[in-house]
Amino acid sequence: MRKCRIYTKKGFYHVVIRGVNKQNIFMEDEDRKFFLSLLKKYGKKYEISLHTHTLMDNHAHFLLKDKNKNLSPFMQILTSVYARWFNRKYDRVGHLFQNRFLSEVVEDIVYYMTVFRYILQNPEKAGICKASEYGWSSYQHYKNKSRLIDVHAVLEIFRTRKRLYKFISQKEYNECLDIELRRAEKEQLVIEKIKKLLNSPTTFIHPDLPKEQLDEKLRLLKKSGLPIRVIARLTGIMSWTVARA
Repeated sequence: MRKCRIYTKKGFYHVVIRGVNKQNIFMEDEDRKFFLSLLKKYGKKYEISLHTHTLMDNHAHFLLKDKNKNLSPFMQILTSVYARWFNRKYDRVGHLFQNRFLSEVVEDIVYYMTVFRYILQNPEKAGICKASEYGWSSYQHYKNKSRLIDVHAVLEIFRTRKRLYKFISQKEYNECLDIELRRAEKEQLVIEKIKKLLNSPTTFIHPDLPKEQLDEKLRLLKKSGLPIRVIARLTGIMSWTVARA
């Protein structure tokens, strides 16, 4: 069962989208330009105020404000329209994005500033270049008027551009939403490992299998180094049954 989205009265959210199986969602500059055009178009339609963004190759981060609880329909149309365009362009089929978008609420000004800096420092943490040198983030937008970024709202928080850029340049050690991303990625790797070991399209093991067959499968998984609680959760077999196999 999918978790319900958590909404906040303040309306600030850190949102992340990522390519399925870590594949690139942006292959060239034209892709990023088209995506930003959609971001602008649907942001206006759904009254979403974008405060910062960074587009990497296989994922993207946004800090935005949504007063009217339009986040889900906004992200749904944004990603679906882009995915259809991307698939036509590159003659591919299937999902482009990994599950639903990830989001976390930003409840206070301290965390707002943390997320703001974290998003803009993504290229530095990836070893690409300095935040100030990256061409596909909102870093340069705060110097002038922007049709995409709500510069006025951002400057109300940081007060001056000098203070804003000084803050961005400071080292950022927080993990923000990426902790959840890494957990999800690790779990997917475990799922694929189990399916490969079982030579099965699913991780589920039927509990009514003959005992010898059931124990053989469970011993195979335990021998691979997987913890008993993980095997139990992903195969549907009781942990005590896994332990005694």
